[in-house]
Amino acid sequence: MNTTKRISMAAAVVICMTPPIASAQSDEDAHHEIDQIVVTATPLGRTVEELAQPTSILRGDELAKKQSTSIGETLSQEPGLSSTYFGPVSSRPVIRGQYGERVRVLINGLDSLDASALSEDHQVTVDGLLADRIEIVRGPATLLYGSGAAGGLVNIVDTRFIEQPIDKPFSAGIAAGADTAVGNRDIAIRSHFGSGSIAFSADFFTRSTDNVEIPGFAESAALIAAEEAEGGGDEGEEEEAFGVVENTNSDTSGGAIGASFVGDKGFFGISFSGFDSEYGIPGHHHHEEEDPGAPPAAEEEEEIVRIDLEQTRVDAKGEYDIDGSILKGIRFRAAVNDYTHTELEGAEIGTVFDVQGSDSRLELRHVPWGDLEGAVGIQYKQVDFNAIGDEAFVPASDTKRLSLFVFEELRLNDSWVLQGSARFEDQDISGATLGEQYNDGAFGASIGAVWRAVEDIRISANLAMTERHPTTAELYSDGPHIAAQRYERGSVVLGNGILDIEESTNFDLTVHGDTGPIEWSLTGFVNSVDNYILLRPTALELDELPVFDYGQADVVFTGVEAQALVELWDRDDSHLHLSVFTDFVNAEEDISGAYLPRIPPSRVGLGLHGAWKQYDASLDATFAGDQDNVAQSELPTDGYTLLNLSLSYSFEDPDLYVFVRGSNLLDEEIRQHSSPLKDLIPLPGRSLHVGLRYEF
Repeated sequence: MNTTKRISMAAAVVICMTPPIASAQSDEDAHHEIDQIVVTATPLGRTVEELAQPTSILRGDELAKKQSTSIGETLSQEPGLSSTYFGPVSSRPVIRGQYGERVRVLINGLDSLDASALSEDHQVTVDGLLADRIEIVRGPATLLYGSGAAGGLVNIVDTRFIEQPIDKPFSAGIAAGADTAVGNRDIAIRSHFGSGSIAFSADFFTRSTDNVEIPGFAESAALIAAEEAEGGGDEGEEEEAFGVVENTNSDTSGGAIGASFVGDKGFFGISFSGFDSEYGIPGHHHHEEEDPGAPPAAEEEEEIVRIDLEQTRVDAKGEYDIDGSILKGIRFRAAVNDYTHTELEGAEIGTVFDVQGSDSRLELRHVPWGDLEGAVGIQYKQVDFNAIGDEAFVPASDTKRLSLFVFEELRLNDSWVLQGSARFEDQDISGATLGEQYNDGAFGASIGAVWRAVEDIRISANLAMTERHPTTAELYSDGPHIAAQRYERGSVVLGNGILDIEESTNFDLTVHGDTGPIEWSLTGFVNSVDNYILLRPTALELDELPVFDYGQADVVFTGVEAQALVELWDRDDSHLHLSVFTDFVNAEEDISGAYLPRIPPSRVGLGLHGAWKQYDASLDATFAGDQDNVAQSELPTDGYTLLNLSLSYSFEDPDLYVFVRGSNLLDEEIRQHSSPLKDLIPLPGRSLHVGLRYEF
């Protein structure tokens, strides 16, 4: 392992192991072809431009240059997305201001089956280094993937399942990278080999990070001012930390081996994977009381907290073309998971989280009935959760979800396509210590349309009416949630019984144009949710922590996402284009007008991208506004300017891609308003990234 780490320090991250053709593409080529890539998270395998719901794909060199040490940070600068930044490796995506249990992270279409949605300090057990592409569905994806996708979903697609005969007996790729601000050093290897109908895959990655370097003080000016206004505050380590955030270093590794059997009418594959990580939790300390007679300096000792995480997983995937009189094809996916993470308080074991789960999905695609084409399916997910220790704020439980769904598409003519879907989901939560068991059904339906008004203009609209079940945490929490610095109490614990099902009405409207040198899109959305489950502060304090109770209110999310690309110069061997984007989301309670917590600020982004022969350069700037629309007990966040510069070169023979990227070149103090630690740690300061990818 030490030898591997020394090798990985020499080179730089970034890179997803993309096929050779992807590595040869420029960002411009990828941009114009992105609409033609099939979205695997949909039952009919449609492209981005054929879907009524806003969907995008990040892949190839673009993914390589945006690659970060977590999925959340990799996607945080995409329109409509932010992150729950909790250090370099613990960060989940935020979609349109929604996060946690409302945003599903999938691996090849199945749940990650970890504990990352329960608390922001829990790492997602998937790494973008081995991703072929990342699919993003904005807005409620409940009809596709159930209650956990009420705000959207992110699907990480890798190459562990070989679905087509391989071209040569052996092929492989290697990627490596490093940066300065996080001290990241990583390397990833992927290979395919076999012959005839049998093919095998193998991959491995390892990553190490050091303590994060920041531009100034760890605590925000707003927090320091608030503490002073209250008459002081703790004279703790975080208040004095400058230049470096302690206890943010990490070591992560993972890999998989798989086998696929490929035939003329389909394939079947199985993959065995593992994921291990050990990392520190910034801003998460315990205070141990010493003997009252001890000297004052020894009365209170601070212990750092670290997480030791392990996951083993078995995945299976298959497709088969039937060509029958009723069914056209079958597609299935299944995963079984064993996940454990241990929170270490100094040298002692604090809390142990254990997740034994499975997720399976069967889709039956029927033959076209005239112009109507579609699929029906069934999905079953079971999660046996248990937590033991002082911070086990959620009791042990067994959650089962059984869903039936249908997706249909009616092609009226070359200009009009209608899409509809419906889903029924039954959820059961049981446990020996639960005060009241949960069992209920939820239903949802949607109707969407894609209209090509003229050759260069495409309009898509989608109306979805969905329902979301409450989660175990929302119903049964009762204890200190130290990572979030609060004491949480669920509705059943409070004596309020089972929460009502959330009822959402979401409308998206997108206009996309590709007129001459300008390609653009504009999306507006309104999401009205009745019985939205909120975690509200109270005036109480337990275990020296403020008490937050789960309740419900009607809320409304509104927002805009827009982007455009303007060709300034386009020749056979060179091009230059300007890109712009903006996004905005507002979320508030319907009656009181109170703002919801942790909603990202509005942003505007500008980018200049040029290529000449095999050289490529990009200069990007993102301007985020102040976030003053804050919830009760939440501090405002200052805006920022994020300036990045990247340079790359693609060798044709051998197939080698190298790049250098400078991030946060202005060394700004950047704080993610969607992060629960935004007033305790900012994002990394100025950083230099170097990376390479080699395919052979």
